[in-house]
Amino acid sequence: MIAPADRTPLSREFFDRPVLEVAPDLLPDGPIELRLTEVEAYDGPNDPGSHAYRGPTSRSSVMFGPPGHVYVYFAYGMSRQSA
Repeated sequence: MIAPADRTPLSREFFDRPVLEVAPDLLPDGPIELRLTEVEAYDGPNDPGSHAYRGPTSRSSVMFGPPGHVYVYFAYGMSRQSA
């Protein structure tokens, strides 16, 4: 992990690689400071499991833009437990 004094934003070039190369670099031994516990990587329009598989929509359009953007979605929704 990068020491706090060495923090610099990741470049767009960092993300401009195949997802199967980028994803492992985002995990704890990679060059980011926050702690990710899970990363999923899909091969965009070539992957039936990807939200990009059927082409761009208003929700998925960020996946068709320039590298360096993150697509985040709720996989299970939000839940709240009462005491």
